[in-house]
Amino acid sequence: MAAHAPVAGQLISDAPPAPRLTTRERWSARWRAFWSPLDAEKKRYLEERWASLPEELKVPNQVSGKHLTHCSFTLGASYCSFRCTHCYLPKNANEVPIPSLAQMKEQIDANRRLQGPGAGIQITGGDVADAYWRAGRVEELIEIIQYAYRVGLVPMLFTHGQTLIEQPEFLERLVAEGGLRQVAVHVDMTQAGRHGYPIGRIKSEADLHPVREAFTQLALRVRRNTGKLLEFAHNCTVTERNIDHVPEIIRWFLADPERTHIWRMLSFQPEADTGRTVFSKKPITPSDVWEKLQEGTSLKLRRDATLFGHADCNSWSSILVARPSGKYCTLLPDDDDFQKLFGDTLGQIGALSLVNDDAGTPRYRILGILARNPLLALRILLRAGQHMGSGKMPREVLQAALQGRAHTLGIGIHNFMDAGKVAAAPNDPVIKARLDSCVFKGAVKRDGEWVAVPMCSMNEKVWSEIYSDRLADKTLTIQRQVPAAQQAEPELIGV
Repeated sequence: MAAHAPVAGQLISDAPPAPRLTTRERWSARWRAFWSPLDAEKKRYLEERWASLPEELKVPNQVSGKHLTHCSFTLGASYCSFRCTHCYLPKNANEVPIPSLAQMKEQIDANRRLQGPGAGIQITGGDVADAYWRAGRVEELIEIIQYAYRVGLVPMLFTHGQTLIEQPEFLERLVAEGGLRQVAVHVDMTQAGRHGYPIGRIKSEADLHPVREAFTQLALRVRRNTGKLLEFAHNCTVTERNIDHVPEIIRWFLADPERTHIWRMLSFQPEADTGRTVFSKKPITPSDVWEKLQEGTSLKLRRDATLFGHADCNSWSSILVARPSGKYCTLLPDDDDFQKLFGDTLGQIGALSLVNDDAGTPRYRILGILARNPLLALRILLRAGQHMGSGKMPREVLQAALQGRAHTLGIGIHNFMDAGKVAAAPNDPVIKARLDSCVFKGAVKRDGEWVAVPMCSMNEKVWSEIYSDRLADKTLTIQRQVPAAQQAEPELIGV
């Protein structure tokens, strides 16, 4: 494998920041969003996805096939400078060369064909930001993000973020030049390698709040310097070591509305026995985690209010947060009567993109749809009035929402499967249904044809197959890779 050290002078761009939208450009985009809120091509993809779901999952509050096909991911650079106790990748991940730019674009194209327009794509593999920085291939990562947007997908960079904290100009370039608007940052006690926070000395998730605050300040800096909207998602693996600290994580975010205005999603993943995970003696279940989510919010959160694929895989709830007070409540009613209205609404707005952008167009797309469906709008207003009249939405939150000073915060669970369960799928109808309805799939080429493969299947054995092919591809080794001296992983001290 060729080793080339990053050259700092090559990483600092002399290009000026991307220009901010003018008032005219912003309102022009909003006007177009109002008049053309839906995408006919996406609607066709959704209909196909709905038809493919197991019959028992075709319920009114099912989001898959109504609003999204699935979220995809790239089979990107597998390198990561961390050695976490719950890493789902094979042990040889750091030895595998970074894919070529052409291969990455081919993957993105394939995901676009399998998902349709406006869908999310996770720029991931190992820690992609880490890998491209250390290999001196920053320009390439910028182009990958640009290309994802160009073909009609919405990229989100997945990372432990250490490189971004230490090299903030790198993130600014990804935002200003690449167009990046979403970053998912993984922060928890399972991580070994974060500078200044050795895993053996971290006794609680509260010990990592300074890290979370550093990312919050980083986002504010990037927003200020670029004039672009940058939002974060927070990922956290839950084990027997940190299960009791989950409420503290949530309380920390909810203590300051500025934090949840940046961190728009808090995702908690119960540990899975796959990859090189050091599995807990007392495995953590989704029910354990959901109980802690409710404790952290001091709210009764309904796990099945919305379904994203299979109920055993994803459980989500949305909270509405008022600014600047920080008061919050559940966004949606949790009664059974609401489910029909929710299903009818999804049927009308399914092909609507709610991804935020620099012009703030999502609300105008919603207004455009409601203007075309006045009876549905009336039903929603009446139901919203009943919800507010019930006292479940504090007056302060309602006033902030009407004044445009409220935002949503998604809190929930992604429940990945043990490798043994995935292997047993042919003989287990529940596991098969979970894989068939998966909303987290990446494009993999098999026998010359691209197919969407669930992440749980990737973790079970497909990553190893991909790695074998890359290690045998001699054309990759002549490109710049992470220097061999940096490929060693930190030791798991004190675990």
